[in-house]
Amino acid sequence: MNKAGKWILITIGSIAACIGIMIVIFIIDMTPDSSEEEKVKEKAADYLEETYSGQMEIFDTLYDNMGNFAGFEYAAKVTNNDNDVSFLVYEDRSTGRMVDDYAVRYYEDQLYDMIIDDIEQRFTPIGMVTVSYDEGIDRKFQGEVDLPEIRELEASPSIIVWLDREAEEGDQRRVDELMDILKNDLEIPHAGLKVDDQSFEKDNIIEEY
Repeated sequence: MNKAGKWILITIGSIAACIGIMIVIFIIDMTPDSSEEEKVKEKAADYLEETYSGQMEIFDTLYDNMGNFAGFEYAAKVTNNDNDVSFLVYEDRSTGRMVDDYAVRYYEDQLYDMIIDDIEQRFTPIGMVTVSYDEGIDRKFQGEVDLPEIRELEASPSIIVWLDREAEEGDQRRVDELMDILKNDLEIPHAGLKVDDQSFEKDNIIEEY
């Protein structure tokens, strides 16, 4: 084999080795540390015992290997056995204190159940519907289960409807109907609604009050 052929083989081998190393590093980064999982579960168990009245149960852990959450890397997944609301308990990396997002998850689940039938009656096919409240609710109601009625909550939820189709005539009317239901029937003080379709020529519909 001539020198050129040897150099080609060496180059190919080096590239393959680099790719293999990168794959191994990626797999390691994506794999949770079992000791960290146990640590967050222990801390969460102590926090739940001090904060709540025995109705909360840890059922899993969450490893944020993609950096989706600013507040933590590991969290305990918890459910309230009284109402099946699932939420997270974690050590806030900015304060070092154990906290939870129960209040936000409670209100998000509640509003989702209140509005989903009206959304599905007006839009199809739907890919996904999400309801989100600002995390400030958690700071205000940290550790509480006796929460105010959703109609009394001075916060603006964001509802996003992802459609598996392009925009259709009548979508704006459907959004207006949903906004009327949120404001007048459900008496939600503030809300925002976005319908995200698969049209590239038109802007998505966004309404709020």
